[in-house]
Amino acid sequence: MGMEAFVYERMEEIQDRHWWYEARRRILKTVLSRLPLPAGAKILEAGSGTGANLKMLGSLGNVVGFEPFTPAREKAIKTTGCRIEEGYLPGPIPYEGPFDLVCAFDVIEHVEQDAASLKALAGLTTPGGYGVFCVPAFKFLWSQHDVANHHFRRYTRPEFNALLKAAGYEVKYISYFNTFLFPVVLAVRTLKNALKLNDKPDEKMPGFDWLNRVLMGIFGAERHFVGRLGFPFGVSIIAICQKPPNRLN
Repeated sequence: MGMEAFVYERMEEIQDRHWWYEARRRILKTVLSRLPLPAGAKILEAGSGTGANLKMLGSLGNVVGFEPFTPAREKAIKTTGCRIEEGYLPGPIPYEGPFDLVCAFDVIEHVEQDAASLKALAGLTTPGGYGVFCVPAFKFLWSQHDVANHHFRRYTRPEFNALLKAAGYEVKYISYFNTFLFPVVLAVRTLKNALKLNDKPDEKMPGFDWLNRVLMGIFGAERHFVGRLGFPFGVSIIAICQKPPNRLN
């Protein structure tokens, strides 16, 4: 699990302002807030990066994380005060668990051994606890963005659903999302690939603040639907899973 340093630097620079990061946090906060987590829930984030999600997760319980890239990990520790250890997928992972909630947001596509990684995270989830995961969708959306971010793959919903079940999770909800902007993303990536305009990252801030706000509002509005209704297509996939509770006969 790893990316080049410039990717983390770009992420740190824009993660608190860019429409995609902020809207995704709003959606995830809404979805996670609906889970019946216990008071003081133990939460693990796999692949914490520079810490963009830790404050949001910390509002739901006691959060720790792990991250393989040292500068990103140190930045996250400095800005959040959370415990973030050096760790990798599928291992070694510096925690034994179990955790009430395990999260990996756009992380699994960065690891070559995705099935083993999900199984390792399921092993850290307490019986009856939850796993929430996001991954990018559809191979036909593959672009220089995926290359620059060291993605191994993009998924379809059936493919990711099968991986989660094989890992030992019960999939309670799985859907595409970032659907409202899907036609725009598809058009932009198709055009960039056709014209070989692959020198600028997708994460670049829009040239106008008003455009950033509009895109944030459109994507963020999906929080009213994600977790309740399913979308038939989208730029990404979100899955809410539960580890089967122990049952005594």
